[in-house]
Amino acid sequence: MSLRAAFSAGEQPARNSGFCTPLLRHSPGNDARRIRPEMTSPQAAEIAVPVSAGPAAPPTPRPPAPRLGHLALITYALAAFGPGMLSMPMMAYVPQLYAKEFGINLAALGGVLVSLRVLDAVTDQLMGYISDRTRTRWGARKPWIVGGGFLCLIAAFFLLKPHGAVGLVYLVAWKALYDLGFTMIDINQQSWGAELTTDYAQRSKITGTKAIVAQLGSLSNYVLPIAIAWFGFTQSSAYSIGMLGYFFLAAAVVFPLTIGIGFLFAPKGIELPGKRPELIGFLKSVRSNKPLWIYIASFTLCGMGMGILQIIFTFYDGYLKLGAWYPYLMTIFAITLAASMPLWIWASGRFGKHRSYVVAVTISSLAMQGYWFVNPATMTMETILAISVVVVVFIGAGASAIVVISPAILADVADYGRLRTGEQRTGGYFAFYLLTNKVALAIGSGSAFLLLSLFGYDARAGAVNDATAAFGMLFTVALLPAILKIGGALVIWRFPIDQRRHSLIQRRIAQLEEREAAAQLPLAPL
Repeated sequence: MSLRAAFSAGEQPARNSGFCTPLLRHSPGNDARRIRPEMTSPQAAEIAVPVSAGPAAPPTPRPPAPRLGHLALITYALAAFGPGMLSMPMMAYVPQLYAKEFGINLAALGGVLVSLRVLDAVTDQLMGYISDRTRTRWGARKPWIVGGGFLCLIAAFFLLKPHGAVGLVYLVAWKALYDLGFTMIDINQQSWGAELTTDYAQRSKITGTKAIVAQLGSLSNYVLPIAIAWFGFTQSSAYSIGMLGYFFLAAAVVFPLTIGIGFLFAPKGIELPGKRPELIGFLKSVRSNKPLWIYIASFTLCGMGMGILQIIFTFYDGYLKLGAWYPYLMTIFAITLAASMPLWIWASGRFGKHRSYVVAVTISSLAMQGYWFVNPATMTMETILAISVVVVVFIGAGASAIVVISPAILADVADYGRLRTGEQRTGGYFAFYLLTNKVALAIGSGSAFLLLSLFGYDARAGAVNDATAAFGMLFTVALLPAILKIGGALVIWRFPIDQRRHSLIQRRIAQLEEREAAAQLPLAPL
């Protein structure tokens, strides 16, 4: 039997074979086997899989991961609906409406929102660490999701139905509380999803189901104002302080219902090891986890590209003159994104998560280049709108893979970290990724405004921009994000943890668990 065939079958090659293969290498200094991707590029990354120092023994097959039914997936994912519904109101509408209705200074508002982002990054790390150390009869994650939903509802009441002395301090205080509650929900639900199964393919299905539910919640953000106006509760579907009050009424029903169903009926996931991880151990684990740094490098570049696209409203409203059609285009985007998720769930299982991600990012990035052929000065609005619909559909189809696949890959990275350290640090890994992602988004967003200014683009209503400014807008919105996102995709193209290697990691974890369990058994009496 060839070495590759033996490896695929789960057998261990002889230690003293007298040669080193590109797939498996034994390093006596640290008693580890190094699984390397079959490549010779400088981006090659090694994965050290620890084994015991004793005689090699055939690995004991780990029981197959239980298949999660549709009911289990839905009850788990439901907790994402409420945060998805309030995501845009809290991120965009509340700050802008407070500035408009209560006269909050825009410069001061921008400064405190940046400060809140920094605070949010800190609480992400604390939440990941605390959650990983939690042990309850309901699991490590569910209680924190319930607590986060409670905090979100309290903060939503004061933010969406403002009363009393409303000003900058009022906004910052309640926004900080809402962000804390959202962090408690988001990190724990993502970590919980990673712990529902150890199966490579099922994880994409789990993250995809959660993403679909969250996207349905986001879609309700566009539908709710239209329904409120249609039933005659308001005169217009435009966002206003009065309209925000209806969002709270919806949240007061949605949050307890969806989170309560998940708490009572969703599976709690695998039993975490009794040993609680320490902070210093997490720092060492992050430093030595090479697949994690490949993941971070890839998604940091992608995050910078996504951050630049936060000015997309200015592009559609000011450059393409489609401001009145923007809500409809975003509705098409949301529907396409949700509808495409099953495709990427299937593709990640069939072709691999990282390869499917690269294809999706390439599709969405190339779609934006279609705007280089659009001239708002000479084309009719109908033509521009028709082209935009096609572009938005392709962007939504590609963007859905980012939502589905990125957390599924990180869950596999967390498994590798557990194999190296023997500790379950899923929450810590997701919190660390969120920290780097938020920094990347902030850099991208700030760079976008700076570039538009350098090219001389004037965003004021009625302003006339020359050819240089128009080029600057297209370069900033279309070309630069594509370079960053495709560059990040190339970083992860040869990602070392594929389905086969993940299966090996799971078998090694099973061996370690068996050894730990055997070591805790009482000695037989003589």
